[in-house]
Amino acid sequence: MSVIGQDVQVFDTAAIDPSDRFDAWREAVDAAYVPLQVEARCTGGYQGLLRSQDLGAVMATEVGGSPVTVWRDRASIALSDPGVYKFGLQLRGYCVLCQDGREAALTPGDLAIYDTTRPYTLHVPDLYQMFILVIPRDRLGLLPGQVRELTAERISGRRGLGSLTSSLLTQLGAQMCAGGADPTPRAVDAIVDLVGATLSQRFSDTGRVPGASTVVAAATAWIDEHLCDPCLTVDDVALSQHVSIRYLQKLFAEQDVTPSGWIRQRRIQRCRADLLDPALRTRPVASIGARWGFEDPSGFTRVFKAQTGMTPGEYRARGTP
Repeated sequence: MSVIGQDVQVFDTAAIDPSDRFDAWREAVDAAYVPLQVEARCTGGYQGLLRSQDLGAVMATEVGGSPVTVWRDRASIALSDPGVYKFGLQLRGYCVLCQDGREAALTPGDLAIYDTTRPYTLHVPDLYQMFILVIPRDRLGLLPGQVRELTAERISGRRGLGSLTSSLLTQLGAQMCAGGADPTPRAVDAIVDLVGATLSQRFSDTGRVPGASTVVAAATAWIDEHLCDPCLTVDDVALSQHVSIRYLQKLFAEQDVTPSGWIRQRRIQRCRADLLDPALRTRPVASIGARWGFEDPSGFTRVFKAQTGMTPGEYRARGTP
């Protein structure tokens, strides 16, 4: 493993003895992602290339090589379950992603998400190249039940938000090859927000998901648009979606969270990003809290510490992503 530019780690099997290449590549992939089962689908020396860059909130990776089948079973999950999603862009070749009873056949430009907390399989029959974002489950802005309905669904990279996301991730991969992508929290948040918006848009497709999922998707998107309003209430959210408060609470309860808890969680995520943003280094902690709806400085400190184990000032000082 070598390092280039802004902490971009590169693993290339070309520098390894042919007989040891596959085992070395498998270990590198396990270290970059999560424990996986891997089966090579070629004879002779295995070809494999892996680039990765830690962007704080997410891990950006580019992986490619010889034909392979990769799967994550319950035994692999038991070894390590960091609770992350993998959002992939097919750059070269063809693959089939299988999860939750669905299959997504991906060609260059296509996108798909899969959840590492549940079994999945990736079949790659030819030389390939993929760009993958590893995103913590609590950073995407979607509830687990929403994502479960979108796993192994092909998202075209040729129209709508899919086209914009495909183009952005392609550029991000090119920046990594050239020495590193911009790791600032604001830039990374913009990427994650675009991924979330691309996924949320799927809920508006007629007949794709139940009406309850549509309400939750719209409600979470509306909440994100109004986080800076200190007067934001659950009543406001319910009114915006033309549903009763009781019904809204029921839908969120099915995702093991309350509407108010979700609002608080999303506000803390925004504050964390701002506290680590070099461009906002001189902005007072209380001002950052107020920017995202925490009018009372002591209340902001109390909620932030309950969520992160640190005060906002300690979090900023440690620079913990």
